[in-house]
Amino acid sequence: MLIALLALFSLLIAYVLHHVLSHQTLLLKQIFSQTIFNTVQLARLVGPLDPYDPLAVPNPIPDSNSASKISEAQALAAQRIDYARSIVDFSYAGPKVELEDRLRLRALANSRLVAAFGINTSLTSSSVSVHKKFRKLASASINKSRADWQKLYGVCMEFLHCEKARYGRTGISLAECVRCLCFVVVLVSQFGVDDKKVDKNLVKQITDEINAQWLKSKEDGEAVKTSDSLNHDLGMLFGNLKTSVAEENGTGKDTSIDPNEALGLIMPQYETLWRVVLLTYVTAYYTQYGKRSLKKRVKDIPSCLGNAATEKEALKLAMEGLRLYPSNNSIYRAATGPEPLKSANVQACHRDFDVWGRDALEFRPERFDNLTPLQEKAYFPFSLGSHKCPAFGGFGNRMVAMLVVSMGRALSPEIGKLNFEDAQLDNHVGIILPTGRDEMENWSWDMVRV
Repeated sequence: MLIALLALFSLLIAYVLHHVLSHQTLLLKQIFSQTIFNTVQLARLVGPLDPYDPLAVPNPIPDSNSASKISEAQALAAQRIDYARSIVDFSYAGPKVELEDRLRLRALANSRLVAAFGINTSLTSSSVSVHKKFRKLASASINKSRADWQKLYGVCMEFLHCEKARYGRTGISLAECVRCLCFVVVLVSQFGVDDKKVDKNLVKQITDEINAQWLKSKEDGEAVKTSDSLNHDLGMLFGNLKTSVAEENGTGKDTSIDPNEALGLIMPQYETLWRVVLLTYVTAYYTQYGKRSLKKRVKDIPSCLGNAATEKEALKLAMEGLRLYPSNNSIYRAATGPEPLKSANVQACHRDFDVWGRDALEFRPERFDNLTPLQEKAYFPFSLGSHKCPAFGGFGNRMVAMLVVSMGRALSPEIGKLNFEDAQLDNHVGIILPTGRDEMENWSWDMVRV
């Protein structure tokens, strides 16, 4: 009997020890896990910036209760912004820089574009007469009525439906698709061509060649030469098209146009559009933004475009896209001293945490409901001063919004799937996208049942 009681007591002690030790082990595991989590969060704040981590920030944000620290951080941010703005508006070169000198400083910084494309425009020439002619043609072509926006939207949807019918089951190359779409829309908008008569295969060749030339010019601006095949294809395209070049009063006259002159007019619109459109479309419809709020914001496109009373909310989609993904990440000017170039980092101003807050890398169109004075100063997607892009003042935002929404409706998440072909991008939700033109080539959209 005594032995039986001892055995029972031993079993009871063993059970209690097992329970206590198990609980302690679980507790230790929880403590260990929490320590690892806290370490990771700390590393995000003090370690190097991980572009694939949406929570990562380059510098710790000062405590909101420390007004002096916040003021100091914003004062430093204001200095960075002032420096960038001084390069963009040419004030770095002196208090009063004449037009010819401004054109020269810009042309020297863009000389690689002359070597790569043979274009002679306001962006690449120091000639005042060339500058004025270019501005006249560019400004006339952007005066669009509400009916014009309806027509351009129809062009977009027709193009995308053809792409979907042709490649939707096997995969649409998004970079190629957006390049061709933007090129065709610019042809219709700038030259009044009939989109149904545009050879889409020729457009693909031309946009591929422009992209290749651009990359070559970035790698070695001195060694790059104009492309004979690009010039040949442009001649073929415009030789088969009836064009209507805009006059200053907004009317048009049918005329033939030199391919090199055409490329000079196309490039500023086309090249500043396609990457913004692609990146904003992917971000808004796939990686960051809420579907319900997005549909509500853009529900009146295209009918609202051109109507200041009804387009305001829709255009914030484009404004936020241009903030996160400006057409030009940096703007360059020739230096007045020994250094070769001056560079204004537009993207850094648009993403500065001390200006835009901890959500600076998040896609939030509603932030434009109420910008602070510092945010307004930090935002200049269309350049500054007398050399602002002609698209400033509404046209650029309308064009981006229309193209993005066209993409979102034709190639929507409800009927297709986006593939990055990149493990880091595919596995991160809410990520800020890479902006290099050669970093988007593998992205595709596949029609699937979802």
